[in-house]
Amino acid sequence: MKTAILPLILVAASASAQTPPLPGTTGSAPAAASAAASGGMPAEIVIKADGSSKLNDQKPPLKIEVDPFETIRPSLKPDENLLLAVSPLTVSWRRTHPEILMNERVIQPWRTTFSQRSGIGFKIKEQLESLLGGKLEPKEARKWGWSLTIADEEGRVFHNYSGSGDPPDELLWSGQNEQGEWVRAGRSYSAVYTFTSPDGSPRTTVGKPLLFKGIVHQEDTGLHISLDSSALFGTSKNASELQKPLGEDLLRSAADLVKRKYSGIPIAVRVFANTKELGDAQAKAIQDVLLRELMVAVRHVSVDATRAPFSDQRAEIVLLNR
Repeated sequence: MKTAILPLILVAASASAQTPPLPGTTGSAPAAASAAASGGMPAEIVIKADGSSKLNDQKPPLKIEVDPFETIRPSLKPDENLLLAVSPLTVSWRRTHPEILMNERVIQPWRTTFSQRSGIGFKIKEQLESLLGGKLEPKEARKWGWSLTIADEEGRVFHNYSGSGDPPDELLWSGQNEQGEWVRAGRSYSAVYTFTSPDGSPRTTVGKPLLFKGIVHQEDTGLHISLDSSALFGTSKNASELQKPLGEDLLRSAADLVKRKYSGIPIAVRVFANTKELGDAQAKAIQDVLLRELMVAVRHVSVDATRAPFSDQRAEIVLLNR
């Protein structure tokens, strides 16, 4: 416990008045006798603290807030005119891409209608081993001859390959025959494999049917994205509106393909339908989707319609890159 010495001033009272005892004193006779002995002046009194409070004679540190960048602070403010400006490098991108990610116009990678491969693959050796019911050693495979015939829906030969000795693991076909014709979306094709054994006897097997909802190929007039009308407008091909969800998904896949690789190229929509009027209505439905998905002006997507027999009815999105 610390002891503090505090000055105390007392006012002398008259002889007839009684001085009340001070706090912390007993007011006993010895204290009065001591005051008389000192010539009437009170003696020094010691007052002790109870220890609950502490006395501190140290001053707190002086804090002065200073901004080190005060003199250059105005020059650090951004130029609002520059922030609101549109760069010419991003103008075309902004016009053909959505502003937010949660948007139907964003490319959706899970749409796999169009393969990234540049052709149609045929596994020749695998078909032979499947026909024989087991693996072939390289020496045995070299003794076999083979041919691949691609026939259309009417059974006519559309294209043919042949060879001898060691059938290839895979043959990649562009989809075009020697007459310059391309396979068409919505039409069924058959792959017929014929193998000739070492003793000269032939063996034939048929592969899975080739039926595509969409086909992409380059021609002199531009890049053609050919779409199956039955997938777009129903099995009868006579609807004027896209069927849901198959038709809309197929057309959105085509739009995604354009956005990935061919953005900004003028487009011509060509529809082959049962009548010219129906073709015009179907072409308008396709145009509306492309304008919304690609975010381009009407002048960038032209439309045309032609009357065609049922087997040739289709829709083509032609990118005029030639």
